[in-house]
Amino acid sequence: MNKISVSVTDLASYISRRGNLAGGSYGSVSGIEGTRLHQRVFSDLKKAYGDVVFTEETLVYDYISGSGICLSVNGRFDAMLLNPGKTPMLFEIKSFNSTKESFDALVRPEHVTQLKLYGAMYLLTNSDVLDIALTLRYVSITTLDSYENTYHMSYEEAEKYWEEICSEYCVFAQTLLDYQSSLMDTVTQMRFPFDTIRPGQKEFMKKALLALNSQEAFFVEAPTGIGKTVSVLYPAIKGLVKNRYDKIFYLTAKEATRGVAENTLNQMRKSGLILRSITLRSKEKMCPYGTECDAKFCPLAKDYYGKLKAALNESLAFDEITPEKITEIALKHGICPHEFMIDTMNYCTVIIGDYNHVFCPRVSLTSMEPGNQRIAVLVDEAHNMIDRGRDMFSASFSLSLIDEMIKDFKGRDAKTEALLQQLRNYFVNIGSCFDSSSSCFRLLEEADERKVLMTENWEAVRQPPRQLYAKLWYTIRRLSPVLDDLEQGPCRKTAVKFFFEARYFLTVLEHYFDTAYITTASRDHGEITITLDCLDCASKLDYIIRDRMSVIFFSATFTPYEYYRNCLVGPDCDYSSFLKLPSPFPPENLEIMIDSEISTAYKNRSITQDELSSKIADCLKDKTGNHMIFFPSFEYMNQIMPKIEQDLKSRGVSKYRIISQISEMTNTEKEEFLESFKEPYDGLLIGAAVLGGHFGEGIDLVGDRLTGVVIVGVGLPKISPERQILSNYYSEKFGDGFAFAYRFPGWQKVLQAVGRVIRTETDTGFALLIDERLAKPEYIMLFPDHWKI
Repeated sequence: MNKISVSVTDLASYISRRGNLAGGSYGSVSGIEGTRLHQRVFSDLKKAYGDVVFTEETLVYDYISGSGICLSVNGRFDAMLLNPGKTPMLFEIKSFNSTKESFDALVRPEHVTQLKLYGAMYLLTNSDVLDIALTLRYVSITTLDSYENTYHMSYEEAEKYWEEICSEYCVFAQTLLDYQSSLMDTVTQMRFPFDTIRPGQKEFMKKALLALNSQEAFFVEAPTGIGKTVSVLYPAIKGLVKNRYDKIFYLTAKEATRGVAENTLNQMRKSGLILRSITLRSKEKMCPYGTECDAKFCPLAKDYYGKLKAALNESLAFDEITPEKITEIALKHGICPHEFMIDTMNYCTVIIGDYNHVFCPRVSLTSMEPGNQRIAVLVDEAHNMIDRGRDMFSASFSLSLIDEMIKDFKGRDAKTEALLQQLRNYFVNIGSCFDSSSSCFRLLEEADERKVLMTENWEAVRQPPRQLYAKLWYTIRRLSPVLDDLEQGPCRKTAVKFFFEARYFLTVLEHYFDTAYITTASRDHGEITITLDCLDCASKLDYIIRDRMSVIFFSATFTPYEYYRNCLVGPDCDYSSFLKLPSPFPPENLEIMIDSEISTAYKNRSITQDELSSKIADCLKDKTGNHMIFFPSFEYMNQIMPKIEQDLKSRGVSKYRIISQISEMTNTEKEEFLESFKEPYDGLLIGAAVLGGHFGEGIDLVGDRLTGVVIVGVGLPKISPERQILSNYYSEKFGDGFAFAYRFPGWQKVLQAVGRVIRTETDTGFALLIDERLAKPEYIMLFPDHWKI
């Protein structure tokens, strides 16, 4: 018998959800607010019904269809009142933010279906209970006013209702089972999609499969040429038959690199694999109108759920679902492409997307609650996850947004305007403190001045901004119920932006702010910003991963491993493992040259400019073809490149071309830069770029498209107050804060830049590294094993 599981919520949504996409009327302002709401509701219930048994329960009940499908339905209702001798009363609680003031205005069909499913399941699992009262209660976040309706269900009605709902869903479930059957059959028969297995690849895949089945965080350092993408996707897909997970997320830092995963899956399909995959794209890029997802403002939100089933039936006929295909089908059916992408994703086995789609609490498409995960996560170029992770769990709020809100909201609501003015005064006082060189956090947050770090127009403290939290909380509480009633236009656009920025700021304070955070205040060209700066995201990522998912972090640069493990899952992680693979390419193909005679330290750059330029010119004067020079900063690059050009001329080099990266290049400008490397130049081509930038990693210049690189410096991040605090934090935690804040992040940029040279087994080339620090033991120990110096 074929078995398929579905939650009560998903079943109710499939059967009964109708109507438009709507704005944010439902759901809590924040986690604390939601908890407070439920506590209040439970308290009210106890007061109203006295001394009765008060419980919540998880229900699981199976339905057997006539066609032999076993549908296992599971869900957890909010509250049950059991009073001996009386009819049991089951409650389902929904919160709302709007100004609607009646049950009929609030009720949604899927909520009623959800409630009745709980009632039916309870009666069918408790045959001694003859009937049940079912109450659907809507509670206002802002006023705590409630609106409810009570339905009654007998045992006979429960049997009939259960049969009607489940039999309808089983028609759709049969299509899911047919796909699942084809998937498992072809996965079982699938062979490795390439003719040969490269050195290291077999060990990689074997240990990856073991880690996925053991729910580990598996770190793999795999140099260029191993075939990292197929080495994680192939075992992950094979592992589906073990039934430990049923979805695979393949995550990248950049949209441009997702094509490698798409091509690898298509290669497997050529071998007979039947597997549905989808590539995700950001909401901004998917939305054709750029308006809010609400039927009042966007035609693609109108009757979204009424049109969804037909659109889904069309999209699920494809194995490879691209953003372009999603957009085509969505517009054909007149629905929102972004929401349709998310709904389609639920029926795909492999999801290709960004790190944020799993790990960022603001935009994650997966549940972060225990027991709701059946996924494997493959994280490409995972060395990027440290900085990206910190950004995900940080939040900021600026004076300019408050000013914009005050201007656009003028005359709308006096109480909201008063609260906004209080917020503005808080930020204006920060500016006054900067002017007088006094501590703003001492004045506004009663911080101990001895624990405040101050520089010009910048201040930091290791405590949360409680006064700011209170001001934002009250402002949002006042604003949220009126959002639905604002007409389309500048005021609504600003208010929605303000609302969500403030809500995430509150979320970070409520759920994440701990000893791994600092609060900073800064002023830049008049803009005053408060930032909740996450120094260490390891505990947050560990919480998301542990007991929820299997994860493979893979990269060509995971040296030293302890740094990446400690920063991504923490030093006490007991479910992590590490595999370091050798380069599959002959070491003689890459000539590594180290020049440790020249200092490129910031304080010495003006002194060593001429010597550095001369050294680089001597290296390149007799060469032809395509080369790149990487610098620690744009400023340094712009100082040295004119000197290099002059030195090349003085050495008789006449046929050369120099192109330089500029700050904030457009996609077109980046493509034009790389277009210069499409073919080998018959003279000397030099591309000047910065370490850690767009051209320092993630580009694939195969063969003679790139024959050599010169790397100036060791890539240390620029010294800043924030970076110094990070160094101090890691000094307290691990003892070597400079390494964690400066040396290791910088060295990763160097390794990535060197990795641009050798991309295939036939590539040859050189890398010249220039910096006196390269002779020091702390750097020599970081040199990869395949470097032959």
